[in-house]
Amino acid sequence: MWIAGDRLQVIDSALDGGRRDDVEQLLADIFRSGRGEGAVPTTCPTCRRDLVRNPLPGVGLHVSACPDRHGAWMTSDVIETLHRFVAEHTTLAATKRHQLRVLNRLLAVLAVTVLGAIVFTYPERVVVTAVETVSRYYDWRVSESYWPSRGLVYTWWQIPTKTSSIDVHDELQYFHRLVTLLDDGITNRLNIDGVLKTRRAPAEYAALYEIYRGKQLDVLARMRRIDVPDTLKPIHARMLVATEAQIRFYRSFLDAKLEDPSADLARMLGDPALRSASGELHVVWDEVRRLYPGLDAETGAAIESHLCGFDVI
Repeated sequence: MWIAGDRLQVIDSALDGGRRDDVEQLLADIFRSGRGEGAVPTTCPTCRRDLVRNPLPGVGLHVSACPDRHGAWMTSDVIETLHRFVAEHTTLAATKRHQLRVLNRLLAVLAVTVLGAIVFTYPERVVVTAVETVSRYYDWRVSESYWPSRGLVYTWWQIPTKTSSIDVHDELQYFHRLVTLLDDGITNRLNIDGVLKTRRAPAEYAALYEIYRGKQLDVLARMRRIDVPDTLKPIHARMLVATEAQIRFYRSFLDAKLEDPSADLARMLGDPALRSASGELHVVWDEVRRLYPGLDAETGAAIESHLCGFDVI
């Protein structure tokens, strides 16, 4: 059977590229056109040049092709063999695709199982790693034009209004306002802390500290305006001292960073302002537990997590 030149080229290209579906479609067209062979030609019906033996890529079959690519003569045996080859390959490919899908599903299940085992075996480590990864991302993004809200791991907990065990209205209102202020204070602290962990130009360190200082002084001013019940005035006084000390500490940290870019928090642990800020916050939490021995878990978690987020260490 005579195969037009363009069809032969498509078959050659499809076999060489492994596109078996294209070959199958061409063979179907050839079968529909009839099987009669007649005498096997020796010359091209278009240019009358002698046909030459031409191999089909990858299947070990040959056709008699025109040197000028006008077409080729393909016997019915070659067509049948090529058809069987494509059919067998298609079946094999389908089997492999099914096996690959099954393998992918097994790998997905295995991955989920392993991840679940890690999470349940080391939950704290997983959470800490996730938080640290997010923190590093934001540490680098903080700039004079971008001051992201942060500290969700600390600020997620809020004091319940109706179910809190703090049943004195003024005292409950005080803690509500305090933790709301600390939401902003924690954001400011985490941003400047992250800035000082990253490598930046000295001028950028200084500019970002001034942004932090302005925002934290605003938190301090709002903290001074809170109505404080007499019972909680000692706690409030310590919160003011802790906030002032924190601002001084990050000034000291900035100075150390400008003098030596390798300066880090570990080197600053002995700083008096840091020790004062952290110590005051610990005393605040101790005083809260003393005043409210029956403090419910949700209220306690909200207050403690905010104090922890506001603490440098």
